[in-house]
Amino acid sequence: MTAKSQLRDTIFLRRIVADTPYHFYNAIYIDTINNQSRSNYLSDFSFNNFDSTTYFSELYGLKSIAKTKYNLKDFPRRWVLLYKYKGDYYTYVPSERGEMYRFEITDSTTIDYTMEGPEPSRINKITRLTPSQILISRSNYWKGESVEIKIIDTKKGIAVFTFSHTKYITSDYKFLMVSVDKISKFKTIINYCVTDKVPEFEFDTIDFSKLY
Repeated sequence: MTAKSQLRDTIFLRRIVADTPYHFYNAIYIDTINNQSRSNYLSDFSFNNFDSTTYFSELYGLKSIAKTKYNLKDFPRRWVLLYKYKGDYYTYVPSERGEMYRFEITDSTTIDYTMEGPEPSRINKITRLTPSQILISRSNYWKGESVEIKIIDTKKGIAVFTFSHTKYITSDYKFLMVSVDKISKFKTIINYCVTDKVPEFEFDTIDFSKLY
């Protein structure tokens, strides 16, 4: 596919061009060609220097962690957010990388990738409720004591995450997520701007009661 044909086939959701006070270009668009580089970006869980500092400083604050080998068999360990827009589900590349929430299960911790960086929790116990559902008991500084992961579509790798309330959020809350090995099954909405951090795209609210 040529650059011209790709541009012609691009579905723009928002596009702003300005020349004053400096050249500014912001486009929010649907990646219709399922670009591999986008999949690699979304599935990159590697740490930079800042991430390592955040992770190990918070890890130090947790009580001693023993590397316990939890038998999750083929249960996915790395997840990224799914969003809903006009009845379809998409992954999303935000303007601000910190807005790209991800979740990871290691041998002894869970890691919430947030605006603050990778934030570890000590795993206290993992209970296999069903072959497609687990409950993780965990300890962390924000007092989020558990997360339940229920896979609702095995072929597409879609799961509902239910997080317990924290000292910052007073009620349980849910995210819709997809395992990293299945993100290629979804188109990606990209918020592109080289010069500035711009407002993020507003997606539709997901009615979790209708998912399962």
